[in-house]
Amino acid sequence: MTSLWSLRDYVFAAFMTIGMVASIFVVGPLAPTFFELVVWAPLGGIFLTLGMARLQRRGSIALIILPLAVLLVAISPVLTVYLGLTTLLTEAVVFFRGNYRVKANRLLGNVVFFVSAVVIGFVSAALMLGDRFAQFLTQPWLLGGMAIAVGLTGALGWWLGERIVLQLRRAGKLDADA
Repeated sequence: MTSLWSLRDYVFAAFMTIGMVASIFVVGPLAPTFFELVVWAPLGGIFLTLGMARLQRRGSIALIILPLAVLLVAISPVLTVYLGLTTLLTEAVVFFRGNYRVKANRLLGNVVFFVSAVVIGFVSAALMLGDRFAQFLTQPWLLGGMAIAVGLTGALGWWLGERIVLQLRRAGKLDADA
């Protein structure tokens, strides 16, 4: 029985996870409340794009995000469910488009991941915590505006990631197609 992923793939995915976590710790405290995802999406998008370009198969985002979700279960089961749902939705959307060998699917993966992170995150926070988060449910234009902003900054992260992928491919350091 052969594995879909090699040890090299697991290690690469782990480094992309570490990069995403490190970047949120750097950007998170600097961003205004409720805008953390907007500010972080370009950096997170770079790591997601690199991961998708290198791994190329369906499930690439899951391989990057789900280990983090599992590690967070002891700290916050809610965060684990949130990351799991975001990843599941992203993988489900891209599943019907194929894999991550194509730039357009990597863009779609980035945008769906970050937009669903906003929608799932704020809706679940509003339902569980109420207060400030509940305003997002009573003012859908606010939630929609935030989702659009995060989608655009996630697309920026994809674009920056694709520039890095191109340079790594030219240098022979990344064995990625297209």
